[in-house]
Amino acid sequence: MDRTAIVEHVMDQCKSLIDRILDEPAETSLAATSLTLFEQVRNVARHILQAKVDLADKELKRQPVRPCCPATHLRYVHTRTVSPTTIFGPITLAVRTFECPKCGQLWRPDDEILGVPERGDFTDDVRFFYRPLAADLPHRGANTQLGRLTGLRLSSCGAQSLLDRSAQDLRRWRQHQEQQDLQVVSELLERDDASRLRLEIAMDGGKAHIEGEWQEPKVATVVVRRLPPRRRPPTRGAVIARRYGCVLGSAEAFMQRIQVLLCEAVWQDIEVAEIVGDGAHWIWNAATRHFPGVRQTLDYYHLSEHFYAFAQQLFGETSERVQPWGEGKLSSLLRDRVGDVIGALKRLRPKGKAVQEALRQLLVYVTNNRQRIHYKVPWTQGLAVGSGAVEGAWKHVIQSRCKRAGMRWKNAGFLHVLEIRLAYLNSTLDDFWASHGLALKTV
Repeated sequence: MDRTAIVEHVMDQCKSLIDRILDEPAETSLAATSLTLFEQVRNVARHILQAKVDLADKELKRQPVRPCCPATHLRYVHTRTVSPTTIFGPITLAVRTFECPKCGQLWRPDDEILGVPERGDFTDDVRFFYRPLAADLPHRGANTQLGRLTGLRLSSCGAQSLLDRSAQDLRRWRQHQEQQDLQVVSELLERDDASRLRLEIAMDGGKAHIEGEWQEPKVATVVVRRLPPRRRPPTRGAVIARRYGCVLGSAEAFMQRIQVLLCEAVWQDIEVAEIVGDGAHWIWNAATRHFPGVRQTLDYYHLSEHFYAFAQQLFGETSERVQPWGEGKLSSLLRDRVGDVIGALKRLRPKGKAVQEALRQLLVYVTNNRQRIHYKVPWTQGLAVGSGAVEGAWKHVIQSRCKRAGMRWKNAGFLHVLEIRLAYLNSTLDDFWASHGLALKTV
């Protein structure tokens, strides 16, 4: 069909849709009409999309095909009909295959222009919707939500294929982004403000059921921060670049991965300002071995959770004294008055064995990390005294997605979901799709 015939055909469908909606009984609810319209519009949109593809295909067939090797003429092999699935349903495309007589490579020049997937049956718009769903929900829940949004239902194999391809694409794109980060940092290192660059490394770990046993994924966030020219608390320097690392293995393997990450980014010449952790012994032991002399900082937000949890036991969860007591102690710790806080805790005489044991544990926690509760200096320098990367790296990146009831993982599947989850939480999915020319405008 030519353009005029296509437009007339689509307009006839639109008129039929309008008639069906307007002819519904007057007592039909707004929500029911809206869902009916939503379902029918998808079908009309699929016909419009198919018409667009048909017109584009005709135009491509009239254009010369550029060879992959110079001074050669591609040999036509065949034209194959494919039916990839879009968010509006399957459409039909005729893609040509050529062979280069010089290098012997088979080439399908229409694929990139028309958006034909290299592998699988789904176009990028389906992945656009499915990735954030799979990053936040188990497969069954993600498939259900995708079905409500687009009318598509993925099989288990189809969902797994989307996840695998998404993780692989994200890794390739992330490597490209890391090269851009590297260029930015390299330019800064060549300028006068290079002395203001610092590295912050935050670490965390926990348990996940992988390959039939409980393993401990360890997560690190490495940040390049540019310190402000003047000290003025509270402040933070600007984050110039960020890298994430995750290892299913020992603390030693984890630290080696961080060292490799720094070398890959050529950040080894930037001064490591501090190691931020939640108090786990393996973090401090590994940091002492691999980053000797670097300041170790106990995550302020993790510390505050300990104090407020104890205050709730001391006064009762609903007591109005919990907030003032916790704020008072934490305010003293921000001013590095650790000795005053320890003294005040020792002078407490709570009743009840449970509260006494909670007090003992809090004292041990604060005393063991006393040399790491020094927030005044990094705060005035523009460094972080606590980071969402410490608590958030485990709770939000792994636990919220990968440690739901009954979840069991294979190694590859866990790492694929982790890749997508990190991109989702760090808002890089939108950047990824923008680099592919895809964006969703909201009103």
